[in-house]
Amino acid sequence: MSYIALYREWRPRVFEDVVEQEHVVRSLRNSIKTGRIAHAYLFCGTRGTGKTTLAHIFSRAINCLNPNGGDPCNQCDICRGIISGSILDVIEIDAASNNSVDDVRTIRDEVVYTPSQAKYKVYIIDEVHMLSTGAFNALLKTLEEPPAHVVFILATTEPHKLPATILSRCQRYDFRRISLDSIIGRLTQISEAGGVTLQPEAARLIARMSEGAMRDAISILDQCISMGGKDISYDEVLSVIGVVNDTFIGDVVDALIERNSGTILEQVENLVMGGKDIKHFSSELVFYFRNLLICKITQKPEEVIEVPTDTMARMKNQCTGFSQDEIIYMIKELSQLEAGLKWATYPRVMLEVSLIKLAESRVTPDREDLLARLEQLEKKLESGEFTVRAASREPAPAPAVKAAEAGEGRKPESKPVKEEVKKDGKAGFSGKTLDCWKDILTELRSSGRMVLYTNLMDAKAVELDSKVVGLVFPADSGFSKMIVTRPEHQEVITGVLSKKLGREVRVKCLAEEEFTERQAEKPQEKDELLEKAEDLAKRLNVPLNIIDE
Repeated sequence: MSYIALYREWRPRVFEDVVEQEHVVRSLRNSIKTGRIAHAYLFCGTRGTGKTTLAHIFSRAINCLNPNGGDPCNQCDICRGIISGSILDVIEIDAASNNSVDDVRTIRDEVVYTPSQAKYKVYIIDEVHMLSTGAFNALLKTLEEPPAHVVFILATTEPHKLPATILSRCQRYDFRRISLDSIIGRLTQISEAGGVTLQPEAARLIARMSEGAMRDAISILDQCISMGGKDISYDEVLSVIGVVNDTFIGDVVDALIERNSGTILEQVENLVMGGKDIKHFSSELVFYFRNLLICKITQKPEEVIEVPTDTMARMKNQCTGFSQDEIIYMIKELSQLEAGLKWATYPRVMLEVSLIKLAESRVTPDREDLLARLEQLEKKLESGEFTVRAASREPAPAPAVKAAEAGEGRKPESKPVKEEVKKDGKAGFSGKTLDCWKDILTELRSSGRMVLYTNLMDAKAVELDSKVVGLVFPADSGFSKMIVTRPEHQEVITGVLSKKLGREVRVKCLAEEEFTERQAEKPQEKDELLEKAEDLAKRLNVPLNIIDE
């Protein structure tokens, strides 16, 4: 007899054998016991979680001559005929390759005929989201009112692509990803039955790489067994699936801590020459930094992270080489790299550039570090340890000098600016509509800025405070808000507004709802970091640009 792949050999034959889909199994089994068989079912979930397997079990169970507690007996003529494919009352269709209107019309023409041998004629349509719009329309009426002897089982990994009219006519079941422990248990059972020893670390690695898909996990195990060994180790699994181990990733992280670009390039060379997948390595690196973050913020990371003891000790040591903000920054950068590698012509170059960037630039200082630096500058300024160079351009107009300072003989260094001031002395929320807004729109139109003009026509300009102008967009103008928010457009609007108002202002784009909430909010005290920065800028007589993201 020809060889049968492990995932086919170990495919569940009864509901009891299905791993970790109890909510689906219980419902289907009860519907068989009570005879409440629906005309259409929708099985949703990621690959390898048992959608098609349960569809086959269910199709046998509702047709079985000797059902046992809702399970098919798999011994009667009907069950054996369905398994072997000799009974044509259970039809499986791949919608990825049979997605036209004509394919669905064939189904529609066939459903009127009664089953040849079984009780129900079952249509299993896999990857149903691949059907064309015309095919869905052709299926709709049949799905709504099929003959009593027909059952449709639709399976898909992307239910959001199905029309609402189809979804509303099916009983929907969502299949969950299978947990690590359940996959490990199944892999151990299969390996023991085949006389193969599967090391616990190897089983855990296979389970982790399968990402909750049992079929993927069994396929990896099958590939490892094909290497001929009776004892499957962690390193053998690594060599089969083409990924690197935690030691290699740890070496790359050490190079990032030491800012050693040369070592990073050597490690990338080893990665490529070892035939490892660069995109997969990037994913593993993101996950490694996620573990470093957990080590950084929790007292007992071993309760959350499942890694060997020596790897955990190394992670705890490595996390001290980064600040929390740096780790978060690296996770974001590496995630962007992982997404970009999918379309990259030269993935190696992208990986090298990204890692060197992380090693050389790192991340901007965190909040506490910035506060500490500002305090150091204040102390040096007070002690006269350094002198301030003249600004290269005239500073922005400063607020009026306090009466106490004027009494000491100090003179204002620039014209005072009128600000709306609250009782506590801080600039408050204005919300006043700009009278010159129509003139600004006219100027944009006359200067040929039609993109800006058309997207600002429905917006209104309000004065949030003396330095910030808010552009408020209606609720249905999200696209216009996105266009205006672009840096090149912000620069143009800021320039026109500042010129028209006679003072430097910033622009902030707001939706109508955001502006309403801002009006209702109580005035908040200024951020401590912002206050220190503003105070220091005034004392040094240098401009301060604040970017409000």
